[in-house]
Amino acid sequence: MRISNAQNLLENTDYTITEIANMVGYTNSLYFSRLFHKYIGMSPKEYRKVKLKENLRE
Repeated sequence: MRISNAQNLLENTDYTITEIANMVGYTNSLYFSRLFHKYIGMSPKEYRKVKLKENLRE
């Protein structure tokens, strides 16, 4: 659930990765990034970059 919320924030806001980690309940942004990568297959930064490119194509 937290990772899903983080995905939404990464796609639709300009908050930093650290801010998003805190918003979804992780006080350690490195731990958040590792978990995000484990479940999504890419880092939060990579995810945001990919989604921004996809949105520009639409």
